[in-house]
Amino acid sequence: MDRTITIKNKRFKTNHLKLSKMFDSKTFIFMIIGFLLSRSILIDGIAPLGLAFFLYICKVDKYRVPVYIAVLAGTLLSFNEITIIAKYVVCLTLILILSRKIKEITAIMKLSLVGVFIILPSSIICVCITNPSVYNFIIAGIESIIVFTSAFIFAYGVKFLISNQNKMAIKTEEIISISLLTTFSIMGVGQMAVLGISLRAVLATIFILISAIVGGASIGSSCGVIIGLAFIINNAVSAIYMGIYAFAGLIGGAFNKVNRYLCILGYVLSWIIIFAYTSGLESNINSIRDILIGAAIVSILPKSLFSRIESTIKINLNASQSVNDYIMRTKNLTNSKLENMQRAYNELANTFEKIRQKDEIINQNDMAELIDMIYTDECTSCSMKKVCWEVRFNKTYTLIYDMIQNLEEGQLSTEAIPEEFKKSCMNPEQIMKIANYYYKIFALNYDWSMKFEEGRKLIADQIRNISKSIKGLSEDIENSAVLDLVKEKNILEELERHNIIVNKINYLTKGKDEFKITIDKNTCANGGLCDEKLIGIISDYLGEQLSAQKYGCNIYKDTCKIVLTKAEKYTATTQAVSLSRDGHVLCGDNYTYMEIDNGQYMMAICDGMGKGKRAYDESSTTIDILEKMIEARIDNEIVIKTINNMLLLSNSDEIFSTLDLGIIDLKQGRLETVKMGACSTYIKRANNDVDFISSSSLPVGILSDIKLDRHNYKLNDGDYIIMVSDGIIDAGKNNDIGENWLIYFLKNLNTYDPKEMIDKIVDRALELQLDKIEDDMTVMVTKVNKIK
Repeated sequence: MDRTITIKNKRFKTNHLKLSKMFDSKTFIFMIIGFLLSRSILIDGIAPLGLAFFLYICKVDKYRVPVYIAVLAGTLLSFNEITIIAKYVVCLTLILILSRKIKEITAIMKLSLVGVFIILPSSIICVCITNPSVYNFIIAGIESIIVFTSAFIFAYGVKFLISNQNKMAIKTEEIISISLLTTFSIMGVGQMAVLGISLRAVLATIFILISAIVGGASIGSSCGVIIGLAFIINNAVSAIYMGIYAFAGLIGGAFNKVNRYLCILGYVLSWIIIFAYTSGLESNINSIRDILIGAAIVSILPKSLFSRIESTIKINLNASQSVNDYIMRTKNLTNSKLENMQRAYNELANTFEKIRQKDEIINQNDMAELIDMIYTDECTSCSMKKVCWEVRFNKTYTLIYDMIQNLEEGQLSTEAIPEEFKKSCMNPEQIMKIANYYYKIFALNYDWSMKFEEGRKLIADQIRNISKSIKGLSEDIENSAVLDLVKEKNILEELERHNIIVNKINYLTKGKDEFKITIDKNTCANGGLCDEKLIGIISDYLGEQLSAQKYGCNIYKDTCKIVLTKAEKYTATTQAVSLSRDGHVLCGDNYTYMEIDNGQYMMAICDGMGKGKRAYDESSTTIDILEKMIEARIDNEIVIKTINNMLLLSNSDEIFSTLDLGIIDLKQGRLETVKMGACSTYIKRANNDVDFISSSSLPVGILSDIKLDRHNYKLNDGDYIIMVSDGIIDAGKNNDIGENWLIYFLKNLNTYDPKEMIDKIVDRALELQLDKIEDDMTVMVTKVNKIK
């Protein structure tokens, strides 16, 4: 019993699923269109539009039966003559029977001809039965022409509505087709009224207004013409109404860039003005009432509906959505490839890490090989070979094995040879020498093996860093800039209104609140910069404070470029100086400071080991890599690990450098420091207090496993960030003043110019060393100011 019930429930669910797949939102839309089109009577009772619509719909299995039922119901409820209704029922049924063959027809022209071959014989037979007059035969011919034309036009609209999600933009013929489908569907409402209100007039108003709001004046007036023409064909109004509908659609659509309420107001006022100057307002009060009701309905429709219609039919003339769709597909494709690369590099790093070396100089396999070498070198020529290695093999092997085990603690001496082995072997000292010799070879191989293993670990770590960089790049692309063509167009128009002509504008949005505007223009005739004027105009339009970066803006170039971004709250200016030890031309200290993308500012000092050219090469290479990787927006941890691995792998000698990195967030006014064996960083506040950031980390290039020493500090207006190399600090430490001498010196320093501050620090350091530079010295001072 229970089993039977379960089977029935399963069948019920299966049928329910089939129904849900057949009856989706598009199915109901096509059924409503088919029902109304079949009720739309044109001239002398002919109503072939439902037939023409069903002709293309029957090609799709999903919609064939539901739309057939809807068109059949509309035909039966059209209150037409019985013979005409019977004719259309026969034609519809014939199309349904031939639908399998019709489905194979791909050309729209051939499909339209099939409609003619079905309707024309049926119409001729119907005329012959009822009233075989010349006029009726002409009407039959006209009906077949209407079927041919309607089937041809409707096919574009139906095809678009079925698969519009894959369309980049709507075509003109598709716009016309959808407009005609909608218009004649409205005509199918007929004389239906609610409390005297004409549903046809209300729906016509709604259709024209939505078209005008979404598509503008051109689409609004075109839909007005189509509605007016359909009304004339349907004998609903006089010919003058086609012009009124077109005029009202034109005026309403002219305001679509402002807001929809002005569109509605323009449409309603157009009708009132025309009525006032023609037949009068009193005689058209019912028509005005219907128009006002339709306008009121459009005014309360949600804004999301218009956006959905616009995105569905893709009628937006600026093609922004199409471009963004293309960008998103490109980003997704790129991200997919980057993710595959990231996984491949991760797997490669894992492979390197899995390769393990032996944990001891001589393992079990090496022991057998070493004993075999001893036997080959010494025992093969011995007269006791047969006794030792054949008669007493196990005992001989065990004695040599026990002796070799003592080699793990170092060289084997004569005293370390077991007494039993001395009694059994004729040349124990020679065996000892050979064992010591081969042990040294095994130890040397073990040392190289350990170095190779360390190198593999470094390479694996670097490959993993590359994998992380690729992952970061993928995430950056995912959240990267997207073109906003609407804002580009509006900014261009805004600049033109202020008589500023530019060659090109790019507006890129980054994340939620970030954006970047790049403007290419001809250089000003007088060589002056116009960035302030541009900032003022665009800031007023966007409602945001902007800052500008200028490229190539001088009188010697024809074009220049200005990049506008959200204004930063702080600015940073840096001064730096380096002095080399003992008068060397090349200084072992290197420094850099630069503005990074996304409102950040970087300062760094690197102190290479030693002095002269070698120290200079080490520090300059480190700074070069740091600049390029930071500018590429690679994470700080990956950058420093890469530099560390490079120094470890670059030479067999020990090479290391101290690294002092500071990054200022100019939007939030925060300083992040990363120190690797570097001296303290000092922050001199506006009230003369001095904060210092110290570190106990080792320099880069010493250990393969490093841990970053990060600190984060809040900056205020007028703060000074002082970064120094150890040559400055050691000036006091080596002269019994201590390494904190700079803190007290900065507290008592009464100057607010970075260059003057550097000079005083260097002069004091030289004074402490009696004007002798004992180590390379570098001082970098960065002043932070808040933008007023």
